[in-house]
Amino acid sequence: MEIYLDVLVLENIVMNYLILWTTSKILRTKTSNLRLFIGALLGALYAAFLIVKPQFRLYYTATATFILSLVMVAVTFSPEKLGSFIKTLVVFYLSTFVFAGATFAFFYLNNRNTFIKNGLLYVFWDSKWTAVLLSIITSIIIIKVFIEIVQQKFFKEKLITHLKVIFDNKEISVSALIDTGNSLQDPISNMPVIIVEFSAIKEILPSEICSIFEQVEEQDFSKLASMLYNSNWFNRFRLIPFNSLGKENGMLIGFKPDYVVIGEDSERKDVKDVVIAIYNKVLSKTKSYKALLGPDLL
Repeated sequence: MEIYLDVLVLENIVMNYLILWTTSKILRTKTSNLRLFIGALLGALYAAFLIVKPQFRLYYTATATFILSLVMVAVTFSPEKLGSFIKTLVVFYLSTFVFAGATFAFFYLNNRNTFIKNGLLYVFWDSKWTAVLLSIITSIIIIKVFIEIVQQKFFKEKLITHLKVIFDNKEISVSALIDTGNSLQDPISNMPVIIVEFSAIKEILPSEICSIFEQVEEQDFSKLASMLYNSNWFNRFRLIPFNSLGKENGMLIGFKPDYVVIGEDSERKDVKDVVIAIYNKVLSKTKSYKALLGPDLL
């Protein structure tokens, strides 16, 4: 059997990186791309070592693999408390099991010749780069589905956070949903955008801005832009295009607040480089939240 060591290392780096990245997204734990890469590289080098040095059977054991996972989690996330470390490790293993099972099922359903030895999955392909490409595609699909299921089913209560918006020495407080699909950015400043219901934020808005929402239909972009341009608050407000919230080619009025506060107590975070977009409808039918923010703001 011919094994391509470069493909083995590359596949493991990609898969390990995606597993570690998925773990960070599920737990909403911040880490750098460099740490993710180093953690992924450690796992890939271990896999390569098993191929290059098959005589070292000691390193094939479950204990050695478990120690490796401890090192990968410690290097990538550096949890300060034992409880956080264990929680991260559990989610890391959960992500690993889902990835491994789904990948194996994918290859099995596609009638590929596969076998497992020393904890490594070997797949026979006519082209070595076909394996790399399909592994990446499969991983991306798994990531999307897995994060959605886990966060919605098991972490739903943690997806709601406290949001305070301060503008012109006034402030409002609302509950905000941490929306993994919210990657909206202001096209001018490239700042992340937080979407807030008009009914929840109107009390801190200038009266002339409030009148725009009362007089203009949302789809009347030209009139909306004209009224905004003639406003004394023109420098603080702008139009933000979007393709979500149930429609395409939409437009929201956004403004730069003094700053926002995300979370409370020890999880409190003050953010200045952000834009608030005003949504003139209801975001939640159950009224459990009145704002949407992306996970990158946490």
